[in-house]
Amino acid sequence: MNALFSTFGFLLRGGPLMYIMFALLLVALTVIIERFYFLHGVIRTGSVFSEEIKKILKSDGGLEKAKSYCSENPGIFSSLLLVGFNNICLTKDERDEVMTEEAMKHTREMERYMWVIDTLITMAPLLGLLGTIIGIMVSFNIISKTGVSDPTAITGGVALALLNTASGLVIAIISLGFFNYFQNKILSIKKQMEYVTLQFENFITRNDLTDKNNFNTNGKNRINLENRKTASAVAGELSRA
Repeated sequence: MNALFSTFGFLLRGGPLMYIMFALLLVALTVIIERFYFLHGVIRTGSVFSEEIKKILKSDGGLEKAKSYCSENPGIFSSLLLVGFNNICLTKDERDEVMTEEAMKHTREMERYMWVIDTLITMAPLLGLLGTIIGIMVSFNIISKTGVSDPTAITGGVALALLNTASGLVIAIISLGFFNYFQNKILSIKKQMEYVTLQFENFITRNDLTDKNNFNTNGKNRINLENRKTASAVAGELSRA
């Protein structure tokens, strides 16, 4: 414990910007831990959900059972399929547009706080460089007043100033590693969403589910698509993301 406090005190000697560095590190770790558990939870849920839905859709009365299962197990994948179930009376293209819009809403949820990590990747090294420059300026100010009679004090001050740059680089490296890691996990979740959607569409195709035989189309489930002119572009962005 004494060693920890000693190290902490040594780092704080790097200057006032080191306090900001510790704050940035705390923010980075908080976001990393939150996103880690959230994204891994979604991936685990998606693996179980896709297998369970596959079994349910193959059983008798699979449509209604699948709807009930989605209602009882809320989540990203459940809400995506519920949109499909509630708009099964639409044409495939129209239904794809509505489901893509729902997928985009959850994509924003998955990418929440990612901008914080992205910002820290750039901000931390710049703040570290600023702290180092300030420290070196202070050292040169000492030289101008006292000369070089005590070079140890001068070099020691420069060494402490360099702690800012080192701290900024450490924060940026940690943030960059986890940023790319989370981006890969988000891509995996998107693939899971595409797989679940494909299961749903294949089920409709195999069973020829139309508004004439298996679903009540009283007009309540139809969505006005006139205000969704950009839905096709959004679908393309999701597939390319």
